[in-house]
Amino acid sequence: MSLPLDVALSQCARHASVMSDALSQIPSPLTAEKLLQASPELIRLLDQFVLRFIKLQDTLGTHVLRQFAVQILAEPVEDSAFIDVLNLLERRGYLTVDEWALQRSTRNILTHEYPDDPLRQALALSAAQVAARQLAAWLHPIEKRTNA
Repeated sequence: MSLPLDVALSQCARHASVMSDALSQIPSPLTAEKLLQASPELIRLLDQFVLRFIKLQDTLGTHVLRQFAVQILAEPVEDSAFIDVLNLLERRGYLTVDEWALQRSTRNILTHEYPDDPLRQALALSAAQVAARQLAAWLHPIEKRTNA
């Protein structure tokens, strides 16, 4: 069951805020060496960042995008395939399908920890740092249009 759009957007805003705060305190570029020498504080920030990135991406995909298209854009996509919703939002300038696929791939990589491979961890986290900024950038116009 999907959350009401306003509740889902409120959750997204919270996830984006906490994610951005953690992101601002994480060194960039993030290297394998930095991960091997990570302080408990950096580990906490990385955990917080990853959790909120995943939650933001999931909440947008599961609770926001389709409802936004139906309720705010007045598009009849209630029963459409999710790719059709993404294509519609791309045509309207809210996101790009290819970037959404990359976001999803990044999210899936982050769900797997690679404790014995700090280079792989660093690469995944660095990709997520870029992807997180894109997610936040997509959220703002959706919030603005919904609150208009």
